[in-house]
Amino acid sequence: MPVERRNPPAELLHARKWPIFGVTMIGLFMALIDVTIVNITIPELQRELDAPVDTVSWVLNAYNIMFAVLLVSMGRLADQFGRRRFFLIGMSIFTLGSLLCAVSWSIDALIGFRILQAVGAGILAPLALATTAMVFPPAQRGLGLATIAVVANVAAAIGPPLGGVLVELASWHWIFAINVPIGLLGIVLGLRTLPETYDLTATRSVDWLGMGLLGGAVVSLTYALVEGSSRGWGSPLIVGLLAASAALTAAFAASQRYGRAPMLTSALLANRQFLAASASFVLFAMAVMGPLFLAVIAFVDLWGYSQIEAALAISPIALLGVLVSPLVGRVADRVQPRVVAIPSLLLMVAGLVWLGAFPERPDYLAVLPALALLGIGIGAIFPATSVGAMGSISGQELGLGSGIVNMARQLGFALGIATLVAVFTGAVADGVALRDAFGQGFRVAAIAALLAVPFALAM
Repeated sequence: MPVERRNPPAELLHARKWPIFGVTMIGLFMALIDVTIVNITIPELQRELDAPVDTVSWVLNAYNIMFAVLLVSMGRLADQFGRRRFFLIGMSIFTLGSLLCAVSWSIDALIGFRILQAVGAGILAPLALATTAMVFPPAQRGLGLATIAVVANVAAAIGPPLGGVLVELASWHWIFAINVPIGLLGIVLGLRTLPETYDLTATRSVDWLGMGLLGGAVVSLTYALVEGSSRGWGSPLIVGLLAASAALTAAFAASQRYGRAPMLTSALLANRQFLAASASFVLFAMAVMGPLFLAVIAFVDLWGYSQIEAALAISPIALLGVLVSPLVGRVADRVQPRVVAIPSLLLMVAGLVWLGAFPERPDYLAVLPALALLGIGIGAIFPATSVGAMGSISGQELGLGSGIVNMARQLGFALGIATLVAVFTGAVADGVALRDAFGQGFRVAAIAALLAVPFALAM
């Protein structure tokens, strides 16, 4: 007989918000840092595992694709069957996956274990926004969501340099092994600290059809985006994957409209502010991850920086984001999200246009102001958009909404890298000078940030 689902009193959750929030952030931090920490180790993995770069790139791609696939469905399942339970499951899977990655004996084994690791990350990530929105009272919700932005920016800031230091002082195995004691600590603290919470309006009927259709659509789209540049956007495989993604998306929409126990609620689909914030997140994420990826390549290939020097060169973006996010949190609950989001997006546009004139010879002071504008814009827009999305939904839809917001971010990351790499490689193939090819990529990212402005107006 199923155990009756009950949530603790809101007063108790609010009184214990910081311990609960802190434990949840361990899971989010581990999930996000493993998106960036591996970037710096690609050359080392090529040498140590004797694999070409296109194969090694799947150490990143496999993680990102599986991560994106699970976000919405895991957020919904956590709503239905218990967020504490799913935190412990996710942390256990992530820790086990990290251990197996650390002892991998081949590139194929490493890619396989990265998929397992990403399953844990896909369970952990949607719990962060949902738990934060539940344990902080409405008047402090902006503060909590802004603090999430601090955690995300810290993960982005220390991932590449930490990976470089671990590889230089020890070996690539340690970028995964370091997760194991942290994961074990997270499990112990989760058992001691986290209360069980549910979406009490949700039945325990699982929308397996909807999850399968959505997962297939996300896999098809993200694989096509990742492989489009190397295989050719007009190749039968890429065209077929994009068509399959569109068809599966349409089938998913139909299943949500006519299914018996749809994963998406009608209230969420009718929520213009939530949908606008999610669309803004996709475009904002495109304008973040693509330029970060391209900037590292520019510092290394154009200016001759080492991998660690390039990681440190882009660090002002994340460091300024860490400083700005708490300041935004102080006002996030008192102003409409668009009041912060629109100026922040315009700052990002200015920074990206500035980077479009990337110097051909090393001149870091010439690009530092552009990096600063990006950091300030990112540090402000992340919490503002999170408040715009999560502040518009009820406590009973938090896990599902968090999954959608996280998936929007991950799709934006994949789309940003794929688009800018396609623009850059296409320009180089056409005989454009390397400096100008980088400039074209940064200007395309500026257009993505600008396109997010109309959606931000609805927040």
